[in-house]
Amino acid sequence: MENLFYRPENAWFGDAIPFYDKGIFYIFYLYDERKTAFTADHTSWHLVSTRDFVHWKEEGEVLPAGEEKDADQACYTGSVIKGHDGIYHLFYTGQNPLNPDYCREGKPLQYILHAVSQDLLNWEKHYETAFPAPEDKFEPHDWRDPFVFYQEETGEYCMLLAARLQGKSFRRSGCVALCRSGDLWNWQSGEIFFSPGMYYTHECPDMFREGKWWYLLYSTFTTCFATHYRKGKSLQGPWELPHDDFLDARGLYAIKTVSDGRYRYGFGWIPTRHGNCDQDYLEWGGTLAVHEIYRLENGDLAERIPHTIEEAFGKKKKAVLLCAEDGIQKKGNSLCFLSENTAWAIFDKLPRQGLLKARFQWQREDSPTNFGIGLHMEKGCDDGYFFRFEPGYSRVVFDLWPRGDIGGEQHRMGGDIPFVPAFERQVDYTADETTVKLLIEEDICIIYVNDRTAMSVRVCSIKDNWGFFVTGGNVTVTDISWSLM
Repeated sequence: MENLFYRPENAWFGDAIPFYDKGIFYIFYLYDERKTAFTADHTSWHLVSTRDFVHWKEEGEVLPAGEEKDADQACYTGSVIKGHDGIYHLFYTGQNPLNPDYCREGKPLQYILHAVSQDLLNWEKHYETAFPAPEDKFEPHDWRDPFVFYQEETGEYCMLLAARLQGKSFRRSGCVALCRSGDLWNWQSGEIFFSPGMYYTHECPDMFREGKWWYLLYSTFTTCFATHYRKGKSLQGPWELPHDDFLDARGLYAIKTVSDGRYRYGFGWIPTRHGNCDQDYLEWGGTLAVHEIYRLENGDLAERIPHTIEEAFGKKKKAVLLCAEDGIQKKGNSLCFLSENTAWAIFDKLPRQGLLKARFQWQREDSPTNFGIGLHMEKGCDDGYFFRFEPGYSRVVFDLWPRGDIGGEQHRMGGDIPFVPAFERQVDYTADETTVKLLIEEDICIIYVNDRTAMSVRVCSIKDNWGFFVTGGNVTVTDISWSLM
């Protein structure tokens, strides 16, 4: 199949567990059919593979959920590694809320389980190696998402786990635990690896090294659903908090990474909205999306569109201008906005799958209040979705209209909600220009800003019109182009 964003038929894509081997990206994932009201109930691991993030091969279920007698009635997140024994080792989280033997105080316990394979498709579970949290340090109900990597300096395997400290603050006791092994079969009791006292838990931990820097990734849902990272020059720390420690925003969760030896990619899921309604809550699971993750000169991480996806868009599409409001001049393939108010340039035929590129430029003395791109709009520019760039706040945000049901009273239009909560990213505007690449496929949009900042969104109403807008400044939009696959 040929898609930018993968979702299994009649099911939803949960946490990604990426693995790279011999030119192929293997993306294991939690397969959620949403058959019950419980989040991620009775999930198994499925597998999809790709070489370019455009063409996908479905391999089906590879790690089935256990039976009611087993610790893994639900199979949750983990990792895959090829050991020095030449065998593939899979570590995952097991949970069984149906069997009281695996519950305490009415809540399911969590266990770390192990399976092995010769071909990545057929896995043999080893229940005898399952182990729970060491309760002298950690709570037994949050002991999950094992990420295993090999540390060459010490010649041992390390396992990072999402955990919670025993007897500490409810909201801030989340930590990353560490277990060690010499052979991938026998693991030493967990120790505290990272405990910043900030979050309820640190889900889906990930670790990698680029140059002189080590990177620790984790996802949280305490203040908002997001993937964060820290950087350090040693596994022993200290772990520095970057100025912008986010990867993407609320729209892409549980990002985990893998490298092909040249590029590193981050894999996460874009959530659906309950009832396919913009004003309803975001659900667990949805659709897979991929960013390239790379290192800046100061060691911070940045995101950009994977080159294989960008190269897949080889057909040009003309952008047809429908109308331009007062204060806009069209010069060739450029638009000059000269207005103290808000001015719109509206285009027709937003493609269902496409890549838009554009460059916004301005003079420092005429810096705009805001500018941006509108998508799936009515011709009056009221209803729609908007990526809004705000130089005064050093950010880009995602907004929509209407924000809710106004009803019979005007003041209930959501004016105190300046944008969709948690959909914002920091942007550096010191260069007085901003380049944008906007990736669209049906109801999913990802914007890449200056080839270093990404924000993913899902929309619930698809329409034809799109356009540019500027408020309170002189801005030129150049290099406008659409490309199709």
